[in-house]
Amino acid sequence: MQALGMEEPAASLTPLYLRQQEIKAAMNGGILGDKIKQAYDRIAAGRDAVLLEGLAGLSTDAELAEASYRIAEAVDARVMMVVAYRNNLPWQNLVSAAKTFGQRFLGLVISQVPQKKVDVMRGEAISQLSREKIRVLGILPEDRTLMGVSVAEIAEALQARTLCCQERMTEVVENLMIGAMTPDSGADYFSRKDNKAAIVRGERPDMQLAALATSTRCLILTGGVEPAGQMLTWAEENGVPVLLTEKDTLSTVAGVEQAFVQARFRQQGKLEKLDKALEQGLDFLSLSRGLGLDLAS
Repeated sequence: MQALGMEEPAASLTPLYLRQQEIKAAMNGGILGDKIKQAYDRIAAGRDAVLLEGLAGLSTDAELAEASYRIAEAVDARVMMVVAYRNNLPWQNLVSAAKTFGQRFLGLVISQVPQKKVDVMRGEAISQLSREKIRVLGILPEDRTLMGVSVAEIAEALQARTLCCQERMTEVVENLMIGAMTPDSGADYFSRKDNKAAIVRGERPDMQLAALATSTRCLILTGGVEPAGQMLTWAEENGVPVLLTEKDTLSTVAGVEQAFVQARFRQQGKLEKLDKALEQGLDFLSLSRGLGLDLAS
């Protein structure tokens, strides 16, 4: 809301909180469309366009696709379907979901495409969809930053104590590494990934120092063992937050992985990355024409 300069309260922008299994029941009772229409009418006043997030799972669940069509119909919306890249995308399912929306459907966007496969994916998508007269509106490359999680969110997930560098808690973590036994030296091992959270047992100062010598966004010490003073001093000099958790290593890994799953779009750095990705990969001209907007104005 801050980034978009929106003054509406959060309750107006998220009028319903429903679990996946509750969506169909609400749709059948007419509640979902009515509630969203009321919220939409309040927000749309005085605006050229409103972006409404749809329901997930359209390509695998015909009922959800139908529910999405009713929502689009209720607010007279055009539809852009976004799917995450994977090997062997279910093209026929995507076509079926797209056809559910009829003339309301604008096109398909494929996100999280590995950089090396962007051109191949674009060619395959056009080949698979052009015969069905479905437009490919964008191929968005994968960016680890957009999937990252802040150090503060990791600390919250682990209920960890922050020992230093509170001012760096907003840094975005893109990768995770575990300082376990390895045939390589600690420095060689930790240098394999940048912008990482390094999980190391509290009684392994050698691995802790090795992690700090590489591109590390935070150091997580497990087992509740306080670090040596020298290690903490080095962390402060390098601006790397040190988190201390009572959890064992396996539980800590599970907690950090869950934080990645629940990562949200809250960091300023993500906004800049997203803006660049959209500029490079999204066909804004076709999208604006489909919405009846004039970009030149």
